Amino acid sequence: MLAGPFRSNRPAILLALIPLLALLFAPQYHRALVPGDVMPLYAVLRDLLAAAPWAVGAVYLLVLGALSVQVAFLANDVELVERRNHLPALLFVLLMAAFDRSGQLEPAIVGMPFVLRAMRRTWSLSNRGGALAALFDAGTLLGIAGLFYLPYLFLVVVVWASVSVIRPFDGREYGLPLLGAVVVVYMTWGTLHLMGHTPWQPFYTVADLGRSLPARPAPQGQRWLLYVLLIPLLLVAVFRFYEGYQRGIMRVKNVRSAFLAFAAAVGVVIAGVSTLNAAFPPVLLAVPCAVVLAYTFLGSTWTWLTDSALFGLLLIALWVQWA
Repeated sequence: MLAGPFRSNRPAILLALIPLLALLFAPQYHRALVPGDVMPLYAVLRDLLAAAPWAVGAVYLLVLGALSVQVAFLANDVELVERRNHLPALLFVLLMAAFDRSGQLEPAIVGMPFVLRAMRRTWSLSNRGGALAALFDAGTLLGIAGLFYLPYLFLVVVVWASVSVIRPFDGREYGLPLLGAVVVVYMTWGTLHLMGHTPWQPFYTVADLGRSLPARPAPQGQRWLLYVLLIPLLLVAVFRFYEGYQRGIMRVKNVRSAFLAFAAAVGVVIAGVSTLNAAFPPVLLAVPCAVVLAYTFLGSTWTWLTDSALFGLLLIALWVQWA
């Protein structure tokens, strides 16, 4: 069924995401740009796309496709999953289609590739050898991501938590990620000051995200149906994740602990943004859920049931985007 080909370690299956993206997002291809106060790099992107509104949907699909591939390769390369597979890519696309009702190219989506790259740089570290350059790179990447979506700067704490479980203590390794992020933000402020765009008030970009509330009302019962489907799948996934964690060698346990720190930090960001705006970017929830849910569909028992659930998720995603 749908999950079968993605359980394999054949990268060519990722090409199947192209028609899937077209099928899911065709009715919502024409997307809007987020108005009002935004971070500088998103403002640059918004100015570039303002003259070509037709390209906004293309950029959205391109970033979404790149993120799905990035999530799958990250999960495989740092051993977040039991065996190499491409289920996280499929699940990420389906979850984004089921969650995203905004009809906008949100800053959080455009900044997420830099977050995942920063996590890969951090989680690829070993407990020996130098790590200063990689950690500075991770901080710099989070700084760039923060120039699209400010709350991403908070994820520096994930780098700290990851270093604490992967490597022996070294104070310099905790300072460099923060330094990398601060340098990027400070250089941006200096550039804006020289261009006469100060005072710069980046916190307004978070408070104004209430404008990104879903533009379309949810059909009756749609949200509850999604909860009824996803909650049992997540419970099975968490149980299997715990079993895999217990069986793993120490390095695998360390990386998966770092992933749990990432999920917790993303949860804090979701809670904070939701408190301010009564909404949050769905990509924040889709990334960790795609990795964890892969455990549900990797099992060798009751595959007919899990595959049916995945087909149900596809139907809900089609309902959300086409309704």
